[in-house]
Amino acid sequence: MFGKILNTFGTKIVVAFINLMIAVIISQVLGDSGKGVQSLILTNISFILIFSEIVCGASLVFLTSRHPFSKLWLPSVLWALIIAVLMGGVMLLFNMGLDATLALHTAVLSFISSFASINFRFLIGKEEVKKANYNTLLQPLVLVATLAIYYLALGRRDIYGYIIGLYLAYFSSSVLGVCQLRREYAALTLSPLREYRETLKALFKYGFLNQTGHFVQFFNLRLSYYLLNAFVDAGNVGVYSNAVSLAESLWIIPNSIALVQYARISNSTDKAYNQRLTLDLAKLCFAVALPAVVVLALLPASFYQLVFGPEFGSVASLIRMLAPGVLLYSLFLILGHYYSGSGRYFMNTVAALCGLAVTLVCGFTLVPRHAAQGAAATAAIAYSMNAVFLMVCFLKESHFRMRDFWLTPSEIKHYITEIKNHYLK
Repeated sequence: MFGKILNTFGTKIVVAFINLMIAVIISQVLGDSGKGVQSLILTNISFILIFSEIVCGASLVFLTSRHPFSKLWLPSVLWALIIAVLMGGVMLLFNMGLDATLALHTAVLSFISSFASINFRFLIGKEEVKKANYNTLLQPLVLVATLAIYYLALGRRDIYGYIIGLYLAYFSSSVLGVCQLRREYAALTLSPLREYRETLKALFKYGFLNQTGHFVQFFNLRLSYYLLNAFVDAGNVGVYSNAVSLAESLWIIPNSIALVQYARISNSTDKAYNQRLTLDLAKLCFAVALPAVVVLALLPASFYQLVFGPEFGSVASLIRMLAPGVLLYSLFLILGHYYSGSGRYFMNTVAALCGLAVTLVCGFTLVPRHAAQGAAATAAIAYSMNAVFLMVCFLKESHFRMRDFWLTPSEIKHYITEIKNHYLK
């Protein structure tokens, strides 16, 4: 399992670096306003995926070992298509920061992304973590290559380079996923509709509970983008989105760990083992994330102006405001996957609601007055609220104590040995 975590971590490090290159290219070529539009496109795709993943999301991981591939695949694809069509209409009616043409592209891209995600979830459910990581890596590689050709080689200066890149990235990932699951696709059969009843019931049961939490959490993480666009301007969205992207890149560590943790707990019924595993992984996550947060927070404004352009100097102060909340949220990700892996998605929903209460009160108060600084303060408080709630619940349930979250010297030595064995074998 530790080898899978290291493989996932290595993949996500590469993905994060490529995503940074993408942010740099768009920021330098299109400026803060263009970066703001790009952020709104990606945010709207993420918003649509929340509804799509009621069926196509984490519930697929949980149910892969419990239901046949054929019974899960068809409902997932059809649901993704229905949601893309419906949400495309919603975006056309309510704008959501994009014009009609970009809204239509966003809806189509959300469906292709959902299809790629379906394959990814099946791989994780089968604990084929390395294959899933290769799939994850392909998307940003294709996207950054497209941007380099469109913006740097051809010299174009519009948002459609990014749109084309997303089409190619999501489509490539979908094709690779089909190839990785070729045995399952080769054996794919269609059954009478009545035989999907049990599968649909399970998908909606677990998916609805899980995605309710994700829906609430989406607004915790991204409501400020819409508030900044409404009360200030797209340029503030662009600057803030770069700060958020860099700060959230620290979640590479907990997300790498949580991906493997979730697959393992989903296939385990030993509660004591799952709790001990979660504690050990949370300790490891916090110990690694802490120095990374400190380093990122110490970078000066001139560094961000050099990387992104002269409009982005305030990224430094925004990251410092976000840093404490981002660090605590890394623990939330590990603890949240403990509850998700055991099918108790409602715990994450309640935690997310606590954060959303903070986001609504602080967001509508601070963002109109303090722009991006207010958005950063709101996010940091909401992140912290999420983590504190789940930590209290986990400690109460497991009977661990706060001091159990600190790594011991023997544990540090063990992890160093594991890393050496993995990379130097």
